[in-house]
Amino acid sequence: MQNMKYTTAVRDDSNLRKSFNELTQQTFGFDFEDWYQSGHWGDLYIPHVLVNGEKVVSNVSVNLMQFNVDGTIKNYIQIGTVMTDSEHRGQGLNREIMERILQEYAGKVDGIYLFGNDSVLNYYPKFGFTPAKEYEYYLPCNICENAPSYTLEKVNLSEESQCSRLYHTITSCASANTENDALYMNENLSLYQFWFAADCGDSIYYLPEIDAYVIADLQEQTLYVNQVWSKQKIDLARLAASFGNDVAETVFGFTPAQKENLLIREHKEDDCTLFILGDDLKRIEKDKMMFPILSHA
Repeated sequence: MQNMKYTTAVRDDSNLRKSFNELTQQTFGFDFEDWYQSGHWGDLYIPHVLVNGEKVVSNVSVNLMQFNVDGTIKNYIQIGTVMTDSEHRGQGLNREIMERILQEYAGKVDGIYLFGNDSVLNYYPKFGFTPAKEYEYYLPCNICENAPSYTLEKVNLSEESQCSRLYHTITSCASANTENDALYMNENLSLYQFWFAADCGDSIYYLPEIDAYVIADLQEQTLYVNQVWSKQKIDLARLAASFGNDVAETVFGFTPAQKENLLIREHKEDDCTLFILGDDLKRIEKDKMMFPILSHA
């Protein structure tokens, strides 16, 4: 490790960014170049890398996250994109980066968290992280049977006017959206834009009656509502009814602020465990919350 260089100056260094993207592509099957070229890679996503010569060989990324938690602003860090080149594994490179990050942010944030796969269940506790449960809320179809529907208009992100209006709503409704989302990600349009480009761009709908946006995807008979943005309270049963009679169950990928008629269960993802560091984050399990799907980085 003595010949390795540690740096966080990746985004705007074309050579380092290229090497970082190559390692990301090899490890996870995607990269961040389109996100960068679109101008959406902002200051909140910070790779911390070790460089051998001109090659990025290990990385732990810091995501600066601000959440409005039931009306209280909390500043967290989400750790992500943890990876090491196959030729340099077993040398403690990730450990060195993680220790630097924890030292740098000690006492400066309200908590640190990450999502780890099953192969690292015994690794993150070495740094003080503990596993925590998340909970998801859902609506069975019988709750929505007599609900009126909203008008849905599909959003086309290739049209600049529609895109701009969506972005304006996201950035302007942060404090008001606590009417709908009890754990709302603030000040991170950049991360939403990453998801729009990578996975969710074809699942965005506008509700003109209440000037709201939702990301929703109907898979077989399950409607997954992964985020809502509105300055007004959205009727969740009415929202579910808007997607037709084939919906047997509506599952929310965030923590609804209004829980009337909602059922709750433990949220589980294959090969994914939430790890938390800091007493403040114990509220996620205690208050039966989940980090929004679109806040995962």
